[in-house]
Amino acid sequence: MHGKILRYSNQTKNGVIINANKKIFELRGKNWHDQRMMPSTGMLVEFRLDDDGNIVTSCKASKYQHFPEGGLLREIDFWRTNTDEELKSKESDAQGNIAKQIFEETDYYKLNSIELSTPIQDTIKNYFQAEFNALKSIEGMESEQNEPQTRINYIILKPYLSKAIDFLVFNDRHVTIDNFADDLQILKKLEYSYKQFQINTNLTADKIYQECFLDVQYHYKGVLRAIENFNEQKLSMQNKIRVGSMELRSIQSKIDAKKGDPQALEEKKKRTMAVIANAEADIKVITETFERLKSLAEDFKKENLAKFESVFNKMYDLLVSKTKDAMDVCATYIDDKLWKLGMASLAIKNVFFKHNLNSPFCSMTFLGNHTKMLDKAKLRDNEYAVYQYYNRYMQKNAKHFLIFTDNPDFGLELKIKIMAASKFHNVVIFQKEIEYFSAVNRQAFELIYIDSELRFQKPASIIKIGKESKRNKETNFALLSLSEVKALEL
Repeated sequence: MHGKILRYSNQTKNGVIINANKKIFELRGKNWHDQRMMPSTGMLVEFRLDDDGNIVTSCKASKYQHFPEGGLLREIDFWRTNTDEELKSKESDAQGNIAKQIFEETDYYKLNSIELSTPIQDTIKNYFQAEFNALKSIEGMESEQNEPQTRINYIILKPYLSKAIDFLVFNDRHVTIDNFADDLQILKKLEYSYKQFQINTNLTADKIYQECFLDVQYHYKGVLRAIENFNEQKLSMQNKIRVGSMELRSIQSKIDAKKGDPQALEEKKKRTMAVIANAEADIKVITETFERLKSLAEDFKKENLAKFESVFNKMYDLLVSKTKDAMDVCATYIDDKLWKLGMASLAIKNVFFKHNLNSPFCSMTFLGNHTKMLDKAKLRDNEYAVYQYYNRYMQKNAKHFLIFTDNPDFGLELKIKIMAASKFHNVVIFQKEIEYFSAVNRQAFELIYIDSELRFQKPASIIKIGKESKRNKETNFALLSLSEVKALEL
């Protein structure tokens, strides 16, 4: 049965479906059987009911989610059918009607070329419609991205992104998984597309040429129908000649035996010979037309296969590449949302940053914590790749800040504000002079904040150490009190 999800919560794993008769059914997460995507509000679905017709036992997304203006199918066709198979049959019938109309309106005796009904690019886009629709879903996300180098690699960050979302949802009751549901839906569709590309490594143009291209070439299909029709006409003419030849022999035997009216037999003989002559003339024209159309069809199929293979290979490689990029764009968009919600969360401030973490709440921090626990001397290939990726990413994007204070409230308040200003701000806090001395001589910082209300050291001496260090002679210093930190806006 066809229907639409009126509402669905990924938090409760429950929702409702409405069918064409406006009847409402409850949808439970355990009855969702679709690896391509998650259930979401507004999605068109195909579902089954139990024997009593009251409870949804199985549900999946319909392959038909969009009905463009001027297309072969309209949304009303979706509601008038029960399954995608029926809808596909309706689409095939519509295609057949187009081919039939073209056949009826074309003079095949004069046809010298076969027109393209649908451009090659359009047929490939139609074949990969779900994949291209998934790419369109990231519109609006990409415009908010920073430079490409700041995008996260979803394939590497996937487990850490999921872990970060779970951590936020678990610890902050004001945030639910529904805050990320629409974005995760897009990401799931992109990931499914990408996985299919990886699985179908033997997918080649010639394998899908018939389904993808020839099936929507209505002028070509009209020629095939004409070839079949002319072949039937040729057989009919040949049969007429055979019957006429038999009749001629019969007439001639009667004439030779002088049976019947000689004049009438001669007249009949002439008429029969005329029928045979006309049939032979028709066969000649039909045969010429038949062979010409057959040659046109063969040339059309052969020439367009070569063109199709060239266009397909380019579009396919581009589609795979763009899908990979789109996953990274979408994952980065989700990570940015995660960072903003996390840095504004009181629960995260009290729970997450209690562990003296130096980087903002985002998936990269979770990855960083994982790499710290790795035994660098025993890294497997995949672990080494992850480790290298993390280091390269941080070297390109991270900006480092230092806070010197012996007041925990000062340090935490300022650290949260710095990290909330950018996902790439890393902050270290020191309260001992020897640790601070080592840090400023080891690494350059964007800005160094000094607590003006230090209890055990003089702010001026701390600034002097920084100014005289190897790496922070040109670094700016900011002297702040706790009250100024609380009023500070970055």
